[in-house]
Amino acid sequence: MFQMSRGMALLRALICLSLLAAGPVAATSVVPKSLEELVPEAGEIVVATIDAVDVVDAEGRALHGERARTGPGLDNRMRFHLRVEEVIHPRGSPVPATLVVPLWSMWHYDLESMQDVLGRRGIFLLKAGTHEPVYPAHFQRPLDEREAIEAMLAEGGSEAGGGVHVHGE
Repeated sequence: MFQMSRGMALLRALICLSLLAAGPVAATSVVPKSLEELVPEAGEIVVATIDAVDVVDAEGRALHGERARTGPGLDNRMRFHLRVEEVIHPRGSPVPATLVVPLWSMWHYDLESMQDVLGRRGIFLLKAGTHEPVYPAHFQRPLDEREAIEAMLAEGGSEAGGGVHVHGE
């Protein structure tokens, strides 16, 4: 029978442990998508400012302190509260002046560390009606990508909204 040296057994154990530790990391990663892939999938593209961030549990109750976090195994959702300044592209119903955007629950977030996003202004690529991110990653884009986004919409036969479909202003 084959006997393994003590060093080889230790190496094998370390490899197994590293594979086990990598499991959660793989569960919270997504395949990157380019702007060219995201824009055609977006039902709503808006210029907005993040006015608030909160975390809610599965029943929609606000969470605070140490419990206000998200990630694998938790039913909590981090949400951005957006003030819509302009609609670049609507597909479907008009876009409200304020949106609550639920983030992907698999990301490891905690409410305290997300406070630095308050006041950030950008372009948000969202699903029509639900206002969810069009994709878990890279749905918030810098303002300097607006021209490229509008060019992609024009190529696809869509017209930019020009801010005329914001309700509640």
